[in-house]
Amino acid sequence: MKVLVVSSKYPPEYSGSGLRAHRTYMRLKEKFGIDFEVISSSTELNYPQAYRLDGVKVERIVSKRARNLNRKFFHSPLRRITNAILSHTEARAVKHKIEKTSFDLIHTFGYSPATATAIKMRQDLGVPLVLELVNPVHTPYQYLPGTRAFTKQDLNHQSLIVAISKSLGDMCASFGIVDNVWIRPNPVDIKNFSIPTDQEHITARKKISSASENEKLIIYVAKYIARKNHAFLLDVLTKLPKSFKLILAGPPLTDRDLVSGLKADQIPTLNKRAQELGIGERVVISHGFVDMAKYLSAADVFCFPAEREAMGTPLLESISSGVPVIANANESSFQEWVKDGKNGYLCPLIPENWAEAIVKASKFSRNKKLKMSEEIKSTVSTDLIDEQYRKLITALASTEYQDQFNVEQVLSS
Repeated sequence: MKVLVVSSKYPPEYSGSGLRAHRTYMRLKEKFGIDFEVISSSTELNYPQAYRLDGVKVERIVSKRARNLNRKFFHSPLRRITNAILSHTEARAVKHKIEKTSFDLIHTFGYSPATATAIKMRQDLGVPLVLELVNPVHTPYQYLPGTRAFTKQDLNHQSLIVAISKSLGDMCASFGIVDNVWIRPNPVDIKNFSIPTDQEHITARKKISSASENEKLIIYVAKYIARKNHAFLLDVLTKLPKSFKLILAGPPLTDRDLVSGLKADQIPTLNKRAQELGIGERVVISHGFVDMAKYLSAADVFCFPAEREAMGTPLLESISSGVPVIANANESSFQEWVKDGKNGYLCPLIPENWAEAIVKASKFSRNKKLKMSEEIKSTVSTDLIDEQYRKLITALASTEYQDQFNVEQVLSS
């Protein structure tokens, strides 16, 4: 079997969903012989490229000219027109690529001209579709600009919708899409995300922090997008005892990102803010790619003050690593996994509340950490989810266009 993976972003560009897609299909290829190649769009990279990643064919399809035009008019009334030009220009190139590619099934990740085109074409070609919802969207449907009125998408037949949170599953149900929706968390590689030994914990701390054995280390790793809310934790730290230290890390925005946040040359504003608050000596702020597993090996508490998150895989990785999580209580996807007093705490975005919860979480015993780690691993391990993927993809690949796919029936067979 061969799968055509179509993603809104793909490594080496920073993308949580793109990286998960690559790792998932590399495992499926090794375990079950499922072959794949990739078509990708991009938000950061402004040039098309055909390349190989771990031996896998990847083609990034972007129009440099159309993107430069769209960026030029980003803040003008003409942006809707230039955005349509961009989408349809790249869609034509994706259509041409798909027509020349041989595959048995399409699997889309994210939302982009590439994924919208793939979803439309799979219907024209009568090819099975796996549509993975990785962002907090209001509809499972994807249309190119100006096509919604005369394009009808069928996501009930010969298709599988992967919803990475219950809230996304509920959203699909509101559109009458139920039986073919697989609600499951993002998989966690429990070999990498497990409770470290005492020596591993000490070694990891020395590599990223000057925190002593008696001090508590708070970690937050996320791209410096505004909605990830890094600066909030500076206010939280002012409410904590001096024995608590904070590390903020993650990739900065680039010139090509069209969302609000901090680029590399703007991140020092966080250092300046920390100095103004009198906590400069207790904060380490870095940017770039980091090894999440090693950072969690050093952590006493992981904080997740992000807003508008579909899932938040670092939350699961933290619990699997025995690191209690403090997360935004207003996010429904966080409510599914963080249980007060058991593996962390949910708090509204009020610094005093977070400080109190962090202190309590930092006192979790090793036995409690072992228990919360084992409980989460039984649900989110890559081995479990990979086997479910195998069963679902294999069954889906044998369906005809008018077949209705039932996730429960396949997984229980």
